[in-house]
Order: sequence, then C-alpha cells, then structure tokens
Amino acid sequence: MIGVIIPAGGVGKRVGAPLPKQFIEIAGKPLILHTLAPFLTLPEVSFIVIPCVASWLEKLKKMVSGLAKPVEVVPGGETRQESVARGLAALPAEVEIVLVHDAARPFVTPALIREVIAQTSAKGAALLALPARDTVKEVEQGRVVKTLPRERIYLAQTPQGARRELLLKAFSLAEKRGLSGTDEASLLEAVGIPVYVVPGSFLNFKITTPEDLHLARLLLER
Repeated sequence: MIGVIIPAGGVGKRVGAPLPKQFIEIAGKPLILHTLAPFLTLPEVSFIVIPCVASWLEKLKKMVSGLAKPVEVVPGGETRQESVARGLAALPAEVEIVLVHDAARPFVTPALIREVIAQTSAKGAALLALPARDTVKEVEQGRVVKTLPRERIYLAQTPQGARRELLLKAFSLAEKRGLSGTDEASLLEAVGIPVYVVPGSFLNFKITTPEDLHLARLLLER
C-alpha cells in the first residue's frame, strides 16, 4: 500500500498573501485541491494525510470530504519535519511506501509520481530533482567563496519517496541526534540511507514568491 503525506502546516509569508498560500483560490478552488488532484487519480495511492496549520484544520476537513480517496487531516507541527512525522504516525499500518509532497507544488503529474514510486520500490528511497542549468556560486556575506561543479548540483523537488521503515528510521535517529532537515531526503542522507534521483520537471515548481503565484495563476486559469 502506498500512502502520501502533504504537509500544509506553513503560512507561506514570502508569497505575500493574507492567508496561507496552500488555501489561496486559483481557477475556482484552493491551491491544495489542485495539488491533491494527480494523487487522487492514481490507483496505486491508497491513503493521503494532510498535516494542516491549526487555524485551517476544520475548513480543510470540509474541503476534502467526499473525495475519491480517503484523506485524513491532522494538526501540523511547528516545522515541516514535525508535520511529516505527524503524518507518518497517522498512516495506516498497511502502508509500505510513503511519498511526501509539498502542498504548494500543484503541477506534478501522475507520470512523475509513478516514476518516484517505481524507483522507491526498487531502491528504497528516491526524489524528483533537476540538474542545475546555471553556474552555481557558494556565497558568504555577499562575497563569492567558490564556484561549485554544476554537473554535480541538482535542485530537489517533490514528491520524495521512501519505504516506510526507512523513513521511520531516519526520523527516529534525527530526533535522537537533534538533526533537522529541509526535506525528507536530507534526513535519510544524514543517517546513511541512500536516496536516488528521478528526473523532475521545470513545471513542477513550488509556489514560494508572488511571481510564482502569478505564474501558477496563468497556468491554471488558462
């Protein structure tokens, strides 16, 4: 069984909206429902958990009631890591593979999701990622420290997948060691679990800034 966690516990201040970005309405429905859509179409996905910002918990429960798949809404945490941990705890015991996907990344396709599932099944852990197209500089206090080898630089996307037991191990060890990560792959890497790359898409971008939101509106409202 495959379960999906879509952490929606953040408030998205950088996008400059008066409400959390995952609930901004685009093309007649909240962004979170656009993000959910491709997962709802996949027969491989059996269960979805959304750790949600507290002030929107009840509203989101109403939004997802009656969807094509079971969607459980649980309280989110102070950090993404804590929200995903709560999502993990809410998944049914039968779930063997877990995918984690950003709530504000609405353009992932069923094909990309299936690629992550396949690589996770084969290797244990995988993520979507894009090779850097531009020259990458390491900068400290506004000054370039060095140029990084572009051919080794990839930009992480979601979904990120792992066998459930591996993800539980990573979160458990991270808690014991006081580790924090910006995504699930970084926690897996930190405890020695290899993560494999599935080629992502430039359209699978995360809405972070007002410019991202404007582009998302153009794509979803056309």
